Amino acid sequence: TCALPIIEECSSISRQQIVELVASLRSQHIGDRENTELALLLTRLYQALFPLVPNLVLSVRGKQKEKDSCSLVEVSALVEKEAEDMFNVWISSKLSQFSTSLFSLTSTAGSFLTSLPAWDKVTISETGDSGQEINSIISIPPSPSLPLITSLLSLASTIHRSHPSSFPQSLLSPTSINVVQAILSHYSTLSTQTLTQNVALQLLFDLHFTQTLLVSRDTKDQFSTTLSTLFFSLETNIDPFDLSVFSPHLHSRVKKAAARCVSGLGCLVPADRVAIISSYKISTTTTQDSHNILCVEPQPCPRFQLLPLSTASLSKVSAKAALSSAHLQLPLLVGQAAVDAKKTAAGKTDKSPAHQTAASFFGSMPWFGTNS
Repeated sequence: TCALPIIEECSSISRQQIVELVASLRSQHIGDRENTELALLLTRLYQALFPLVPNLVLSVRGKQKEKDSCSLVEVSALVEKEAEDMFNVWISSKLSQFSTSLFSLTSTAGSFLTSLPAWDKVTISETGDSGQEINSIISIPPSPSLPLITSLLSLASTIHRSHPSSFPQSLLSPTSINVVQAILSHYSTLSTQTLTQNVALQLLFDLHFTQTLLVSRDTKDQFSTTLSTLFFSLETNIDPFDLSVFSPHLHSRVKKAAARCVSGLGCLVPADRVAIISSYKISTTTTQDSHNILCVEPQPCPRFQLLPLSTASLSKVSAKAALSSAHLQLPLLVGQAAVDAKKTAAGKTDKSPAHQTAASFFGSMPWFGTNS
């Protein structure tokens, strides 16, 4: 009974000290934009505070024995909220760097000269007015523009180095949404400018790539209007006939590019998109691209075919089976010998070229079919 006031006082002091610790760290480091890694370190501290210090949990709980006591729930909510705020400070700085690197993609000729990847050359067949078949070669972008894919990979690498599997899912989902918003905001600015057909095709590829890889089922309605507007704005810079010819090849290459990048950008890809993109099947009728990027293998390695057995091996196996059955059931010896004789005779009457070749090959090797 005398210990209850002491336990209550310890619980009160522990709660007060945790609140003061959180407030002190926030006041000292929340405005430090240059050292954002410290914000991530504080996030780790708040995440590990109660799991690694069980006695602190007992002290905060006090005389209340339940794990969901009011005192513990209140303090835990404060610490979790502060961990989320510190993470948002850290990820906001990384998103700012992402947007800055994405701004290197502009509508100037020099920018696109260094931003466009090598395009695939596709041969298409058309029927002329005279009925004669005409072959022509068109160029299709096979991968996202360099500023876009570089910015995405840089952001994903930064998050991967920070062990994203320890982050709550509620923190990574908004990050993916913010990435899509930054991309659409920059491409909205580019779409209002006068663009050449090749530049418009590349930007169209980038937007389809972003939609395929980063827009989840839950955020589809949020971005559908903006994406439709951007698609229409970019397609006005492309000849309608060329667009109808390019579109099937463009969409197939968007899927291939998404399948290549789903692992490297895994921390940014929504969970429902990972399963869908992983199920994409690459067409085996088209030729393999000749660019220096990792290609997707469409077919698994085939199994080795079974090797044929020689006649000598078959007769040895039949003889062993006959001897073993003779020890078990003597009355069946005659019937088993007759069956073995028929099998041997059937093997001798098989005069197919494949069987003769296999028999001569394995018969010349004394180690085949023998027991060591």
